[in-house]
Amino acid sequence: MRFLKTAITSLLLVNSVIAVEGKELFYRYNCSSCHAPDRRVVGPSFLEISKRYGQSEKAVETVAKLIIKPKPENWPGMAYMPPYDIPYDEAKALAKYVLIESIKNLSEQKKTEDSIEDILDDDAQFH
Repeated sequence: MRFLKTAITSLLLVNSVIAVEGKELFYRYNCSSCHAPDRRVVGPSFLEISKRYGQSEKAVETVAKLIIKPKPENWPGMAYMPPYDIPYDEAKALAKYVLIESIKNLSEQKKTEDSIEDILDDDAQFH
């Protein structure tokens, strides 16, 4: 039983490291100059990318390959994304951040914002 707990804890730590690594890579490679989690900048938002490709392991692998070697025809009307000569493991961590982790963060932010709005009811305030 103790071995199982240790294994699960290790897996959770590895997944946390990958999520942090993906976010760090997003900033290191200056992806933020063309992409944002919730809105189009020069390229599609993470929400759009996640909606198109999904959040499965296969989707992560597909997007990782597209980070390394983009296909401009996939996003007609958008600016051309240059190829990134980065290791596949980094591209995969970045893809996981784009497709999954950033979307989770947006959902958590929305829940927090909704909660604050519920608490701050202007009609019920005393003046």
